[in-house]
Order: sequence, then structure tokens, then C-alpha cells
Amino acid sequence: MTVEEDAYRYAIKNAALHSGKADVGPVIGKLKALYPELNIPKLTQIAVVAVRKVNEMRQEEIEGEFKKFEKAGYELKPKGKTGALPPLEWAAREKVVTRYAPNPNGPFHLGNARAAIISDEFAKKYRGKMLLRFDDTDPKVKKPIENAEQLFKEDLQWLGCSIAETYFASDRLGLYYKYLKAALRKGVAYICICPVEMWREGIRAKKGCKCRDLDRREQIKRFEKMLKNEFKEGEAVLRIKTDLQHKDPSVRDWWAAKVVDNPQHPNPKTRGKHVWPSYNFASAIDDHLLGATLIVRGQEHEQNKTKQEFLYKYFGWKYPHCFHFGRISLQGIVLSTSKIREGIGRGEYAGWDDPRLGTIRAFRKRGFRPEVLRQAILDLGVKSSDAAIEWNKLIDLNRKLIEPLSERISFIAEPLQLEVHMAPNGMSRLVVDKKQFEKFKAGDVVRLRELFNVKIKKIDPLQVFADFVGEAKINKPIVSWLREGKDVEILMDDASKLLGLADEKIGEKREGQHVQLDKVGFCVVDKKEEDRVLLRFTHE
Repeated sequence: MTVEEDAYRYAIKNAALHSGKADVGPVIGKLKALYPELNIPKLTQIAVVAVRKVNEMRQEEIEGEFKKFEKAGYELKPKGKTGALPPLEWAAREKVVTRYAPNPNGPFHLGNARAAIISDEFAKKYRGKMLLRFDDTDPKVKKPIENAEQLFKEDLQWLGCSIAETYFASDRLGLYYKYLKAALRKGVAYICICPVEMWREGIRAKKGCKCRDLDRREQIKRFEKMLKNEFKEGEAVLRIKTDLQHKDPSVRDWWAAKVVDNPQHPNPKTRGKHVWPSYNFASAIDDHLLGATLIVRGQEHEQNKTKQEFLYKYFGWKYPHCFHFGRISLQGIVLSTSKIREGIGRGEYAGWDDPRLGTIRAFRKRGFRPEVLRQAILDLGVKSSDAAIEWNKLIDLNRKLIEPLSERISFIAEPLQLEVHMAPNGMSRLVVDKKQFEKFKAGDVVRLRELFNVKIKKIDPLQVFADFVGEAKINKPIVSWLREGKDVEILMDDASKLLGLADEKIGEKREGQHVQLDKVGFCVVDKKEEDRVLLRFTHE
């Protein structure tokens, strides 16, 4: 098809879903997704011509065209994969063991799901396994949430990820103490009690502090005082000795453990523990001890690899193979656990499944299929550059999966009672859309969709009176109607709520089932109450 033909198709669709009037904006958006090589001014010109043409058509013509195009399928054709996962040349010699190591300070979002999905894909491709390890050793700033294991496993299972083994770093504090002591005994670590700013000045000058050269016995004594909480928070830090001349100051003598007074952690095994390892130390130790051979993580961890390699060299270990990918973004969606937590705390978001958020739970509740998110992530591959996921791509891939399963259901946002004098078959009392009747006046003739024609006698704020004037199809405005309906409440993608009346068969739908509401789009049944059905808007 040409770009002009596609513009016409999407203008027809937009008009059919919005009372016979197409809007230029959505049509331009569809065309940009289909024809990224064309500039916006060119696409705008084409879209305006198509919308003008459609808006001059009669409602019946629009509906006829829409049915024809809908039958052929509206979804965008997915582009060929550009980010296919690279082959692992070493997999013939080593077992592929990947790990997903989230900080469980909140359910994960699309951004950090990337590591889980790609790790799982590599493990399955090479008949290896994926480990789930919670990096929960920050008991103050990024405190773990309750029920983290259950929440994460629900989301991971929904995404199709298979977990072979599960670990919590907070269960392994005693093990980390063993390796911290081993590093001190080897002389590759030290306990620093210098004021932080003084230590930083020395590091910036590429010089070590006086604590660095103390004998090993003194270092062990200091560590024991840390364990007994004789050193208080901020008074002592265990550091790994590295290259003081390293070009990256953050790599120089990075911190491996510190004292935390009154830690607040949901794991009862941590009670009485005052020494907490850094992410870099705990992660490095566990990757070796648990046998991870492939690490897939964000580009920001490239620096951590450099730090951890010093530790691996000191213990005589081989560092795992790594991929570091760039950040991803999704327009209009929050992909930051800390920002989401802050927003929930302020009451800005209703919870972790608020439709404005990019959490996996929010996508699930909105009615997106896991295959769609997984494919979008895998198409990005492991490129180190930042990338944006296109809403149009997610929506059109999702529509392709849910459309065959979604029954079309009539919906009226502002119900208005219609009383028809002399109506056949007991159809004298119906419900129509108040907004549609705002453009009519007494004396106008309209056709009730696929029913009969009526002539309006009077329009009141709550009721319309009309006369039956025949059943033959006529060239008059077509209006939607319901004989009886059920109250529905729709949570939209911007967290607003749309109230209205839907065909009574909405009450037969199960929770989690998709429907396609007229003039709204695809929705998923969220909850069924005695007097109403709660829905979540998925997309058009």
C-alpha cells in the first residue's frame, strides 16, 4: 500500500471510532510508525487530505469502509528484527548460567526487565539456567519491600522467564564476612577510619590514606569492632585496594562494606547485623560462588565490572562474560523505581499498577500481553546505546493478539433515555448517547444503528421523544443505542475515569478478559461488582 492509502485507512478507522469525525493527530502518528523515513510536514500534508476526504463522507459509507479494512487487519507490520541476540562462542566450552539480580525496593519495570528477559533467552537458547538473586543489602536508602519474592516471581513468570534457583543477599551476610576477612588477611583490603572528605582529597590526588598501610592484624581488629558495632555508622569503611593511578577516581579503593546503625530490614536473619556489604562486593562474590558465567546488565555497570575484576584477580577467579546495554525509554511513562516510590508516597500515583507507570504490574493490569513486551525487549538486543521503545509498536503488536479474542460491545458515555412512539417489537424505550443528540433538534430524522428510523419531537436534558418513521435504510445520521445496560467505570491510561453504560453482556465477561468498547477502544475487565463492572483501558 502507498502512504496515501494507509492514511485513508487510518482516517476511516479514527472516524468510525469517534462518531464519524476523524482527527489528524492520530493519523499522523500511525503514518510515522509505518513510514519513519518520511518527515512530519510531508506526513501531515497527506494526513490532512485523507481526513478531509473522510469527514465529507456519510456515516454509513465510513462504517462500510471500516468493516472492510477491519476484516483485512489494521495492525502495523512489525519491522524485521534488528537487535537479535549475538551468538555465544564460548557456550560450547562452558555452561551458560545467567542471573537476574534486582534490588527489591519495588516491583520491577520495563527498563530493568530487560536484563531478566535477555538473561532468560540466553539460558533457554543454550540449555543453561537462570538464577534469581535479590541484591537486598541496603537496609536504609533502598529498603526492600515486603513479599518481594512473590511479587517478582509473579511478574517473571508472566513474562515467560524460568527461574532455576533463588537467593537473597541478605541471607548470606555471614558468607560475605568470611570473604571480607579473607581480603583483609591477603592485604588487598583495609579498614578506613579517616574523615570521608580527607580520604576523598587523597584519592583525587592519587594518594592512599594512612589506614591503607596498617598491618593485617590491625585491619582484622578494626573489622571485629565493626561487627560488634563498636564503630558507629560513618566511622569505619572497608575498602578494596586497587590502582590509585586509575583514570577513573571511583575505581580507586572502592568501598566494600560499611557500618549501618539500626538497620531496618524485613529479613529476620539480619537482626543484630551491623556490617553491610556493598552491591559490588556481594554481587562479585555471589557471581563466582553461584557459578554465573554470563552477566547481562545496564551500561552503568560497566564501571562495576572494572572494580570487581580487581577482587577476582586477588582471589584467583575468572570473571564471567558480560553484556552491558543502554537505557530504554517509553514516551510518557515513568521508568524509575525511586521516582515511582516518591510519587506513590505523595499520592500522585495510586500504586505500583497505576496506568501511567512502566512497571510490569501496570502493563499486566492494562491488558498487555507478555509476548509483546518480551518481543519488544528482544528486538533491542544488547546494544550499548540508549534506545526508545515506540508506543505504536507495542500497541499494534498487542492489538494483533487481543483483537480476535475481544467481543465488540456497545458503550454510551452519557446515557439519555429515548422514548419512541409507535416503535415495533417493544422497542419503545431505549438508551442513547447524550453527546450525539446535542447536534440534533426537533424535526430531525436519525437512524438507530441496524434498527429503524425515528423523527425527533423533543429533546429534554434527561429524555428524547421521537416517532417511529420506518425501517428502511436511509441516508441520515446513525446513532448508537442500548435497550438495557450495565454501569461501567473505565480507568483510562492517564488515570482519569470514564463512566458510562455498556451492553448488559459485559456482565458475562470474566476478570482479565478483553472487550472492545465502541468509541473507546480495547479494555480489560478488572473487577466485577454487584452493580457495575470496573474496566481498564488498554489502547485503541
